[in-house]
Amino acid sequence: MNLLLFIAIVLGTFFIMEGITWLTHRFVMHGFLWYLHRDHHQQSPGFFEKNDAFFLIFAIPSWLCIMLGLQHKTYWVAAIGFGIALYGFAYFIVH
Repeated sequence: MNLLLFIAIVLGTFFIMEGITWLTHRFVMHGFLWYLHRDHHQQSPGFFEKNDAFFLIFAIPSWLCIMLGLQHKTYWVAAIGFGIALYGFAYFIVH
């Protein structure tokens, strides 16, 4: 796979993730998984919140794309996984 194409897929996925996370926040976190997200909008005494479980919603697909993409030499799939991970890292730093 061409390195420039790999980088383009990583960056494209990174930017697409902004829309995906907005939709996830609007329709999933404030929808059927509100019971996990509610404590994010309230003061709670502890460091961790139930809302932290949403990390897995994005981390697991990222990890699977990276692992399976590299194992099966489908590098475009790994690039998607790296793009998701890069967005997650940026979100963690900024948010």
